[in-house]
Amino acid sequence: MTSLPVFEAVGRHLSVARAAEELHLTAGAVSRQVQNLEAFLGLSLFERGHRRIVFTPAGEAYWAKIHTLLSELRDVTRALSADADDRPLVISAPRMFLQIRVMPALGSLYRRHPGMVVRFVTGQPELEGLDGAIFVGAGPRRGFVTEPLAPANLSPVCSPSYLAVAPPLANRHDLARHTLLRSAEYTRNWERWLGPDAAEVFARARFIDFESSGLELTAAEEGLGVAIVRLRLVKDQIDAGRLVALFPEHVVHEHYSFTFAESKLRSPRFRQFRNWLREAVAS
Repeated sequence: MTSLPVFEAVGRHLSVARAAEELHLTAGAVSRQVQNLEAFLGLSLFERGHRRIVFTPAGEAYWAKIHTLLSELRDVTRALSADADDRPLVISAPRMFLQIRVMPALGSLYRRHPGMVVRFVTGQPELEGLDGAIFVGAGPRRGFVTEPLAPANLSPVCSPSYLAVAPPLANRHDLARHTLLRSAEYTRNWERWLGPDAAEVFARARFIDFESSGLELTAAEEGLGVAIVRLRLVKDQIDAGRLVALFPEHVVHEHYSFTFAESKLRSPRFRQFRNWLREAVAS
């Protein structure tokens, strides 16, 4: 089966060199594939002369059948790919990133590509069944493309009103005397930011926990305590003075990535979404 497309290309060009160029193989590899096929069939498919090859009668008849069958397979594959390109793209993303960075720009995607349909999901760490996934700190995976999207640096924030009446915050250990805001989806962010100081702080701090991510950010703006957030997501609130970033010398540097299977790049619709996403996040 591996040899058949090679044989078809050689027969179409009647040239090993041109078939090798089309298939991105060496001429030696093409010749070996044809020889393997001839050995399997027990007959010669080509008569080889000086700098030229021609079909044997059996080879020409066999090539005509193989050419027709491979053409039908290509047509079926193209049709199936076109059908697949009509279904919604399924993209996984962290809830707050989706809410704050993606949704406000989503209208521009549909204005640019009116036929585009995207279904966003959250809390899905596995890539199975997805067209792509946005998450923090994605590493390379075999057969997948991982592209950086935006900084995802971690830092605690609170409102100026909370800072005015709360105990002093001279260093990270002082957080043990404060109210820390957490959501179920992002509880581990406090552990990553505090590092070896986490156990000491957690043992003495007061916590307010939220089931849904994003509520801790609202609570921080209302002056209820200190939240740990991705600075990229609260830039507007910091610029407007509604939130204050604490301990800028202790920012944990991470990044958002977009991961997808290499095969997705064959879809024009997916490439359109990918290009839009990179532009939207950058802006």
